[in-house]
Amino acid sequence: MSGTNPGIHRAVELLKEYKEQSDNACKAQLAVWRKERIDKIPLLLTRTLSPEVQSFLPKRNTKEIHFDSEKMLEEQLSQALGCVIAKNGAVPSVRANMGCGIFPTLFGISQNLYEDKMPWVREHLPKERLQKMGPEDIKLSDEFKAGLEHMAYMAQELKDTGCFVYPMDVQGAFDMAHIVLGDDIFYEIYDDPDFVHHLLELCCHAIFIGMEECLKVMPRSNEYIAHYNGMIMPAEYGGIKLSEDTSTLLSKDTIQEFVTPYMEKILEHFHGGYVHYCGRNDHLFKEVMSLKLAHGLNLGQPEKHDMDEVLRRCAQADKVYYGFANQKEQEPLRDYFSRCLKNSYSEETNQPRILLQYQCSYNEAEAVLQLWNQLQI
Repeated sequence: MSGTNPGIHRAVELLKEYKEQSDNACKAQLAVWRKERIDKIPLLLTRTLSPEVQSFLPKRNTKEIHFDSEKMLEEQLSQALGCVIAKNGAVPSVRANMGCGIFPTLFGISQNLYEDKMPWVREHLPKERLQKMGPEDIKLSDEFKAGLEHMAYMAQELKDTGCFVYPMDVQGAFDMAHIVLGDDIFYEIYDDPDFVHHLLELCCHAIFIGMEECLKVMPRSNEYIAHYNGMIMPAEYGGIKLSEDTSTLLSKDTIQEFVTPYMEKILEHFHGGYVHYCGRNDHLFKEVMSLKLAHGLNLGQPEKHDMDEVLRRCAQADKVYYGFANQKEQEPLRDYFSRCLKNSYSEETNQPRILLQYQCSYNEAEAVLQLWNQLQI
């Protein structure tokens, strides 16, 4: 309990001080998704913590927090506080940060743990075993159950703080299939496509089971769902996040056969959500833009893209761009913010369709936020 951990207790009390701000940020973001008119589009700003705040939340490595709810919360709170003390439009949230291999553990595999990097799956399941598996073989692992226990603990500690608990790291179906089978999947899409479709169906089932368990321990998940310490979506827009990093390595035809139908299936199951991927694949981008229930896009490496065009295309497709957008070299902040707002402008909503993330130092936050707001007057 937070009462026995002075660092968590101090962090929780600080979050409570900013609860009204967090509530207002939540309302503003929900309005953006719902296409409601608001005076100012919120900026999802995070800033470095002051030395004082850093002093009561010790830095933890990824191995020691994996099965320890208290240490996991400590690690996550340091990020959440960086969100609220910037006094802006970001919504603080935390998660059981179990790694992107946590959902594949429902297949019966486990992750390797490291002190200096995130958990990762090194041993994959053989094709012969996967061929024999059915939906009844997809079950919650002890590791996944530990993540759910972390989430329940976090929800209890963060009650009435304005800080949300968000889901464990869920991948898209093809990403999960890649983790479960390994690099052999790139051969199997040509050698045995029926097997790949079988595996993708199992991955969808694992996502359905795992996400529904996460939603059960996330307070008010029937109203809204947060993601990545900053963003929040209305529940009526689904709230599922699909990571399609591996899909960026595929051809147009392969994406249309093995990726798009499963993105659609998962989005339909949860009534919508948004898509994330690192890397660049123009065919994948086009497919995401065509998905009615993909209400938003997040790019992990915006520097690889023409972000002016990405923002314009998202606005045209009635999607919110959420995330960072690369700032050009030597580009003044005023010009950068103006460019992002202009290119994401939607004639339908008469306002930008963007939830822009921005990071700054401890001393810069006030001036950054003031400039962002001035540009919208």
